[in-house]
Amino acid sequence: MTFLMFVQGSERSHRIWGIFCITVFFWGIGVFKIASTADPEIAIFWWRIGYIGVIFIPIIFTHFVYEFLKLKIGWYIWALYLLGVIFLYLNLFTDLFIGQVRLVFNQFYYISSPGLLYSLFFVLFIVFVLFSHIKLWQALRKSHGILKVQLKYFFLATIIGFSGGTLSFLPVFNINLYPFLNLTVFLYPIIMGYAIFKHHLMNIRVIATELFSGFLVIVTFVKVFFYSSLTELFLGIAVFLITVIFSILLIQLVLREVNRREQMEILTKNLQKVTKDLKVANNKIERLDQAKLEFLSIASHQLRTPLTVIKGYVSMMLEGNFGPISKPIKENLNKIYLANERLISLVESLLNISRIEAGRLEFNIKPTNLVAIIAPLLSGFKEKAKEKNSKLNFLPAKNIEQVLADAQKIKEVLTHLLDNAIKYTNDGTITLRLYQAGQSVVFSCQDTGRNILAPALPDFFDRFIQKNKTVTALTQNTNLGLYFSQMVIEKMGGKLWVESAGANQGNKFYFSLPGIGKNQIKKLGIKN
Repeated sequence: MTFLMFVQGSERSHRIWGIFCITVFFWGIGVFKIASTADPEIAIFWWRIGYIGVIFIPIIFTHFVYEFLKLKIGWYIWALYLLGVIFLYLNLFTDLFIGQVRLVFNQFYYISSPGLLYSLFFVLFIVFVLFSHIKLWQALRKSHGILKVQLKYFFLATIIGFSGGTLSFLPVFNINLYPFLNLTVFLYPIIMGYAIFKHHLMNIRVIATELFSGFLVIVTFVKVFFYSSLTELFLGIAVFLITVIFSILLIQLVLREVNRREQMEILTKNLQKVTKDLKVANNKIERLDQAKLEFLSIASHQLRTPLTVIKGYVSMMLEGNFGPISKPIKENLNKIYLANERLISLVESLLNISRIEAGRLEFNIKPTNLVAIIAPLLSGFKEKAKEKNSKLNFLPAKNIEQVLADAQKIKEVLTHLLDNAIKYTNDGTITLRLYQAGQSVVFSCQDTGRNILAPALPDFFDRFIQKNKTVTALTQNTNLGLYFSQMVIEKMGGKLWVESAGANQGNKFYFSLPGIGKNQIKKLGIKN
């Protein structure tokens, strides 16, 4: 692994980790030689060799943690290396670091009587290792997905390795605890190997693929020079070229796979964040929507009471209950009365919308004859149409099925549609049709008034969105009635829509409801 990371590492952190492994290797060689010699002088020599690695282990480990976590490399990292060089010099060329050894456990020679500089090094060793693991722990708590898994195994491997290795310092300070915990260091490569190959730590697959491909290319290239015949030579060159192409494709394939995994991890992380943000935003919108509905309901109730009182008093004044009134006053009272009626209608629409959106509007669904509902409404609307020099015609088809609907709600929908058609039609014709279309009954209201512009059609029924500029000039009302009509029809399983034939050709409003035949009525056991 050391060779792979140091020679083939594609990132600086890989090479730093390779150097770290080399320092551990120096320590391991030193320990092995110390345990196998009975000569104190030779033991001192190998202690110095071993400490070439030990001195730089905490420094390079700290540097690697900064690189791996992509933290800013400050001047203090390079100051650590300078300090390491000073300790290295003192270790190799003076007795201030390692001076004497003593036989411990009747087996091997250990450093004895450590000087002040050695004690300082031991304290710095502990500080650097703890500091680096604190950084790893902080990153582990903040990370997500595959990075969290990688950090978890890396943290576990290094904490076990350093815990066992650090106890080797105790006999130096005359605490004769046998360093059997050095065996925990062997758990380090096992855990790191699992993290590397199972969870793609440090992209070792790319490094191994590059090394494997390079080995194949070198072998096939060298073999070219050992062929004795021309045929074998050409065959060897062909194999070499095929190996080169295969190696390039293999490395590209592995790189694409690694990049795809990284992109998927980033996308997953971003998606999780967006999902969380959307959930929070949706909860806020739901709370705001509920508050809005409650406000509309309360405000509408509060407005309806004084408006009803105004209507009553103005009606009594117009009827002469408070004595005779002059013609100008009567005309103004009529204007007040009509304006008050519009306000009452608006308040009622707001109340209905708040009820239906909150799911509190009740429906009395039963078989309903639409012709029987439409016919009684015509007389009043024909008078209104006549006031604007327009005609109102009703052309129902024969043998129309009944529909499952709330008769009162259908009347309100018809009222909104007819009011809308008459309001915008001058000197024209309004034609109402009722016909069967498959299993649905369709009502249409066609006028010859000013048409709705095409861009306004998609959101025409949206509440509080006024119609196109041409129509807005004629009214100050909003689309509350039409929005309510659409919601009512949809609640009853139908559909409401509008079509515009073109400029100055009027508009055509439709709604459809599921039909219900006589046989179906009997089957459902519904009394007609």
